[in-house]
Amino acid sequence: LKWASLARPSTPPSLPAACPRPARPSFASARAMDKLMPAVGGMIGLWAASKIVPVMYHWDLIPGVASPAYWERANKIKYNYYTEGIVYSPYDTGDPIREMPPECAGKMMLRQKGGGWKLQSEM
Repeated sequence: LKWASLARPSTPPSLPAACPRPARPSFASARAMDKLMPAVGGMIGLWAASKIVPVMYHWDLIPGVASPAYWERANKIKYNYYTEGIVYSPYDTGDPIREMPPECAGKMMLRQKGGGWKLQSEM
């Protein structure tokens, strides 16, 4: 066994005619794709924004921007009830509760001057 026969041949063997080399993409098409794909992505983003932003506007999800429905509801707020306490309702029916339910009367927690809390009925 000779060491020379184990060495790599100096010239690569040629491929048979039945196995042509795969075609390489040209550099021009790669450059065109580098410019085209960001534009396609931008168009998809604009389309998605055109569908999502109007819904966000009407649901008041955009910070600092209020829909006309928001201003309509804001004009119905009565600010002269600050002495009567707050009546919470689990459902917003559009017409707020203006009277305290009888089972809730005297159950407001009041903070004491010396610290601590007491029910209004204990005062």
